[in-house]
Amino acid sequence: MRKWALALTAATLFLAACSEETPPADDGTPTESPAEEMTAAACAESHASDFVEEGTLTVGTDVPAFQPWVAGTGEEGPWEGVPDEGTGNPYSGEGYESAVAYAIAEQLGFSADQVAWIAVPFNNSYAPGPKDFDFDINQVSVTPERETGTTFSEGYYDVSQALVVNKGTPIADATSIADLETYQLGVQIGTTSLDLVNEVIQPDKQPRVFDRSVDVIQALNNEQIDGYVVDAPTAYVNVLIGQAENGVVVGQFPEQGEHFGLVFEKDNPLVECVNLALAALEADGTLQALEDEWLADLTYPVLE
Repeated sequence: MRKWALALTAATLFLAACSEETPPADDGTPTESPAEEMTAAACAESHASDFVEEGTLTVGTDVPAFQPWVAGTGEEGPWEGVPDEGTGNPYSGEGYESAVAYAIAEQLGFSADQVAWIAVPFNNSYAPGPKDFDFDINQVSVTPERETGTTFSEGYYDVSQALVVNKGTPIADATSIADLETYQLGVQIGTTSLDLVNEVIQPDKQPRVFDRSVDVIQALNNEQIDGYVVDAPTAYVNVLIGQAENGVVVGQFPEQGEHFGLVFEKDNPLVECVNLALAALEADGTLQALEDEWLADLTYPVLE
């Protein structure tokens, strides 16, 4: 599903800085020995002092952390993994993003017990300024605006947006984007979902904007909004586990070229190492295997 072309060549992007001369060729011209490819682990070792805490990979994500991105039980850190409530604990290594983070850690040369998770609110993750994490993983879509204050990795998941509404309501019969124009929609602040509502749907009513995703869902449950827009895998889980109590996914929107990236402090050199790790995980099939394991195959009708 990932469309980032650089993933196909990133494994050869970061070459060893030096190569030794070999004996002259037959024509007397010195030749260079082939440059060795840099691995993610070697890159991380060369940047050991650039980690927040040397010898530890510090990863940020939000609280609560929701399935299918983070799963598993446990109360390590501020996360309480309660599957029936759709929440997970990133230390479990379960859920797509948690599993991806640990797979990256392994590529960088860290063991699971050398990974430390810290709580970072979604909007704080890409805000300009110093970071107390090495990277943040929290369904953050890469946008030009966000790239002005932070640095992103290559994508680790391509995503489309979807619409959740209450069953049996008029909006549940919508089959096109034009059908949504007259309804009161809700969305979380600072998300690409909000951008899609404003730029693609362009409803007659200003969308209601909430600070947290749980507040958006509760507004639908309270019938304060007619529907909300969120990424399709999250919409699937919101309905599956009953967070959206009477919810149904009406459909998903045409792909907008959106993908999730890992967030770094601006110009953090560790992004080179993580891109090498992502390229390796793409090449050996790990990312696809984790996607198949944790993210349901979505077959919602497209709202054209």
